[in-house]
Amino acid sequence: MKGKKLYAVLAGVLVLLILAISMYNYIYKSHRDIATERVAYTISAAQIHMDFGKEDKMPKYVDQVVQIHGKITVIEQNAIVIDDKVQAGFIMDAPNDLSIADQVTIKGRCVGYDDLLELVKIDQATLIHNN
Repeated sequence: MKGKKLYAVLAGVLVLLILAISMYNYIYKSHRDIATERVAYTISAAQIHMDFGKEDKMPKYVDQVVQIHGKITVIEQNAIVIDDKVQAGFIMDAPNDLSIADQVTIKGRCVGYDDLLELVKIDQATLIHNN
């Protein structure tokens, strides 16, 4: 009888330990490194903006790594706006060699559409190409 009770307690402790480790790994996942992830979609700023107007296309881009190309229309401290349609936020300040009307290609994570500003939002952007 004492042996069965010991096995039941050990099995319970083992189950609780496995559950605790699983919960810890679920809660504290490592962060994504967007700069090294593979691009899911390569698209122009105008096209992704137009696609966000269509209900069926919206979820396709959200939380995906996208590569966007177009002309810079606004430069902010840590972001740029491409073709007045896409705002790309950099992790650090925007690269210093950018200027208005430059053709650029950026890579980043699409976080959605800002209805107020009418911009597609990209975060964790990296500059791929600057003409």
